[in-house]
Amino acid sequence: MKHTEFFTALKKGDIARCYLFEGEEEFTKRAALQAIREKVAGGDFAAMNDTRLIDPAPDALIAAAETLPFLSDRRFIEIRECAMLQNGKAKEYDEDNAVKQLESYLPQLPETACLVFYARGKADGRKKFYQLLKKKAVIVSFDPLEDQELAQWIAKSLGREGKKISLSACQRLWFSAGRDLTLLNNEIGKLIAYAGEKEEITEADIDAICIKSTEYKVYDMADALLSGKGARAMAMLSALLRDGEERLMLLSLLGRQCRQLRDAKALSGVGAQPGEIAGKIGIPPFAVRKTLDLARGYTLGQLNRMARLCLDTEYQVKSGQLMDAGALEHVMLSILALKEGRK
Repeated sequence: MKHTEFFTALKKGDIARCYLFEGEEEFTKRAALQAIREKVAGGDFAAMNDTRLIDPAPDALIAAAETLPFLSDRRFIEIRECAMLQNGKAKEYDEDNAVKQLESYLPQLPETACLVFYARGKADGRKKFYQLLKKKAVIVSFDPLEDQELAQWIAKSLGREGKKISLSACQRLWFSAGRDLTLLNNEIGKLIAYAGEKEEITEADIDAICIKSTEYKVYDMADALLSGKGARAMAMLSALLRDGEERLMLLSLLGRQCRQLRDAKALSGVGAQPGEIAGKIGIPPFAVRKTLDLARGYTLGQLNRMARLCLDTEYQVKSGQLMDAGALEHVMLSILALKEGRK
C-alpha cells in the first residue's frame, strides 16, 4: 500500500489491526504514525491507551496487545527497532521461535489492538518475519515523492499559511535545498517568515533565504568550472571540503553533472524539447536552459571525455589504484584544460 492510500483509508476510518511502516521518506512516515495514533488512541485517556515498545520479545508484544483499552475501543501499540526486520541486529530472543509464535498469534489479534511496526528506512525483505507480515499485516511504503507529488506537497504546505508558489519556484526549492521533506518543511517555515505579508513565494525569495544542499553546491561548482572560472570553482571546492564533504562523493556528483550535460546536448541535437530533456536526464525543467547553455561551449566528444574521466577516476579511487587526495582536483584541472583547448 502506498502512503497516499493509507491516508485515504484512515480518513474513512478503515484501520487494520497490524501494519508495517517502511521506506525512506521519514517525514511522511512520522506524520502517518501520529495520524493513526490520534485516530486510535486519541481522546481524554490517550496516554492510557498508547504503548511504545523497543524490539520486544513475542511474549511482551502479545501481553501489550491482549491488554484491554481503558474507556476506549482500541489500544495503540508502536513497535520500533524490531530486530526481526533488520539484518544483523542483535536480539535477546530466538528469532525463529519468535516468528513461529507470532505466526500463530497474529491471526488471533484482538479487534481492540492496533499494532504498527515502524522501520527506519526499508525493512529487510529477506527476513522471515517480513514475509509473515506480508501475509498477515498491511505494509505501507513511504517512498520519496515524485516531482508532481513534491510540488503539490510544497504548494499545500504553503497554502495552509495563505501563501502561493509557482511550479517553477517549487522546482527551484527542492533543486536548491534537496528533496528531504523534513528539511523542506524547515525551509518552508523560513520562507513564510521571510515573505511576511507578501502572498507569493518567488524564486528570488528561495535564493535569498534557503540553504543550499551539497548537490546544489556541486551544481554551482560545476557551473563555474565548465564556464572556465577555475579559481572560483577551486574556491568552492575548498569550502565544500571544509564543511566535511568527501572528495569521492563530490567526484561522483560532478560526474553526474557531466553526464547530464552530455545527454542534454545529445537530446537537443535530435530535436528533443526542454520538458522531455528534463525528464530523461533528471533535472527540473527550469534548469534545462542553463544546462544547454553550458553544453554549447563543448563538443559532444569533449563532454563524453569529461564524463568518462570522472567515471574512470572514481573507479580507480574506489579500487585503490589512486589516492583519494588530489584525484578530484586533477579531474577539475583536466576539465579546465579542455575548456581552454589545451587537451
